Amino acid sequence: MAMTVKKDNNEVRIQWRVADIKIPTNEINNISQDQNIHAVPKLDRDKVYRIGSTFGKTNRVIIDTDDHEYIIYTQNDQKVYNELTK
Repeated sequence: MAMTVKKDNNEVRIQWRVADIKIPTNEINNISQDQNIHAVPKLDRDKVYRIGSTFGKTNRVIIDTDDHEYIIYTQNDQKVYNELTK
């Protein structure tokens, strides 16, 4: 199943496999791209959500909120980043 990432004025919605993740846009502090798949998240391990398969992929998009860090592993990082920053 392919991952879908959509953004509207109220929320970011990420659907992948059985997960349906909704992040209110007013809680997002920063969105960035990163190619270091082995980088250590800034937050505690239990506040980091990894979305997508890391196998064979080195591109990721990171969504930072006050409480959580969402790491999206994808081959289409530019497309995902563009969708999130529009």
